[in-house]
Amino acid sequence: MALLTELMEHPLDGSYQDRADARVARGEPAATGGRSPLLLVVCIVLGLLLAVAAQTLRVPQERASGQRQEIITQIESRQRGNATLAKQISGLRSQIAAAQEQAVGSPGESTLAEQLSRTEASAGAVAVSGPGVVVTLDDSAGAEAAGSDPRAGSGEGATLTSTDLQILVNGLWQAGAEAVSINGHRLTALSAIRFAGAAILVDYRPLARPYAISAIGAPGLWDTFRAGPGGSYLESTRSQVDLDVKVNVSEKVDIPAADAAALYQAKPRTPATASSSASTSTRKETP
Repeated sequence: MALLTELMEHPLDGSYQDRADARVARGEPAATGGRSPLLLVVCIVLGLLLAVAAQTLRVPQERASGQRQEIITQIESRQRGNATLAKQISGLRSQIAAAQEQAVGSPGESTLAEQLSRTEASAGAVAVSGPGVVVTLDDSAGAEAAGSDPRAGSGEGATLTSTDLQILVNGLWQAGAEAVSINGHRLTALSAIRFAGAAILVDYRPLARPYAISAIGAPGLWDTFRAGPGGSYLESTRSQVDLDVKVNVSEKVDIPAADAAALYQAKPRTPATASSSASTSTRKETP
């Protein structure tokens, strides 16, 4: 309080006060700086400019909140639309399955139905279940400290890449796997495993750690895989980069159907077209 009182009662420094008193004692007028009004005007103008600039750059809270709410509303609307479309797809698949069974019979009743069932399973069009293995892989404990380089640190801190998953999946196919998925994404002959920045993509969909590779095949699928090049690569990678690998061999592994399939349209030839083509062929062979 004493310091505040001193500042309020004697704002001018002692030496400045002595100079001012000596000036008055000599009969000279008190010193008044001609630049004081101009300095005041400049300060006011600068203050106004700073206030206007801050107000211009500042995003109104109401506007930001409104935009955020609009984005949330759009996301919720799209999610509801996706759920509705998923239900429609499920219903259409049921109708297709019923019509297909009515046309060709069940797999145990006709050869054509059994062939169709095997083709659908190979193409990933239907979910499958059976004996298999689930291999769960995760980056080492020091992966985050290694930075963005997937192989930084030469040992500790390395992370899995898309190439690692490609080699392991191909090794499972080579070992006799009939169906393979990664984190619930069914792999088909058209699937792609890619690396984009720090994310691994399967059919352009990012995967989250850990990576669970599920495969269905013969009871000795895992032993066959370990004896092949895929198993050798897995052991080598695990020893080099200290990966966390868990293997679960089970009598029942569930693999879902592929999210989307490439559709092709075909039109059956009419009897008239077929007979016309046959007669044309016969005429060409006649001398």
